[in-house]
Amino acid sequence: MSSFFDRLTTQVPWSRQQCRHKAASQKFEAIKRHLETLLNTRQGCSLSSPHLGLRDFNGHDLNNGNLLEQVSADIRRTIDRYEPRIKVHGLRGVPDTYAPLELHFYLDCQVQIDNRAQQLQIELLINGPNRFTRVR
Repeated sequence: MSSFFDRLTTQVPWSRQQCRHKAASQKFEAIKRHLETLLNTRQGCSLSSPHLGLRDFNGHDLNNGNLLEQVSADIRRTIDRYEPRIKVHGLRGVPDTYAPLELHFYLDCQVQIDNRAQQLQIELLINGPNRFTRVR
């Protein structure tokens, strides 16, 4: 049978690892909540920060390119400006032929946790009729 102090020292790394994992998942969830708030804000709605949020879809020029590309550029610009905790490495839009009014995006990014870079993939779903963005 091990002593009380032996049991304490063997459990400390496991406890630290558990705390790090919990802190990382809490940070990821906080980032996702913030992204949902950012991406559900429409540009021009904030007097103190007029560039905050996404442009209205009606403001996109479809003669000037694909809607998915234009919305992707808006998403990247908004995240680069207003979410400093993540670095976007990739953002791709995936058209859905079964739900043409919904826009799907996958965001590949990097988050710093305890001075280490962690990879995070976030799915964005913009519902066309009500234009609400869900972040998963």
